[in-house]
Amino acid sequence: RVHLIRSQYDAVMSTSKSINLDNSRLNCRLDGFNHQKPDLIIVDLNMKLRKNLNLFKIDRKILIITKYSPYKLRKFYGNEKIKFIFVKSLETKNDFINLFKKLKRFNYQRILVESGLTFLNNLIKDKLIKNLYIFQSSNKLKKKGKNNASINLLKKIKLRNKVKVFLDGDKLYKVRIK
Repeated sequence: RVHLIRSQYDAVMSTSKSINLDNSRLNCRLDGFNHQKPDLIIVDLNMKLRKNLNLFKIDRKILIITKYSPYKLRKFYGNEKIKFIFVKSLETKNDFINLFKKLKRFNYQRILVESGLTFLNNLIKDKLIKNLYIFQSSNKLKKKGKNNASINLLKKIKLRNKVKVFLDGDKLYKVRIK
């Protein structure tokens, strides 16, 4: 289901922390869809992204949001296909708005954020999210799960116009945020 959702967006945005933990390709792997898409936007302010990740094995546009100079980054990544967007910080709502304005210049109208709760909570707090998809597994992971905070997140968000979609016992919540 997440691959179908990704196919509807121009780019997927994630953080270096989430990407380093998951080593996901963050692309759309469905028959009939372009496996190289969507483009990838990585928030890596402090150059923590590992170079041997699966996502670098896919030929597609990658933008890295960072505080470092292009010389340092090109030397570090050694990949001319990677583009960089420079920001001083991502601490305030204005910082995020300025970043999204820069991304709009790259023709990104619809961006899917797949990140950890820290980054996601900043976007929610600043009301910068229009739709929110929350996947809830039917498996009781308990201590085996990497992060069991999604239940607490669901309780904190005022869910309006909630749509439940059942997928083999798993739940997908699509929330329209006003």
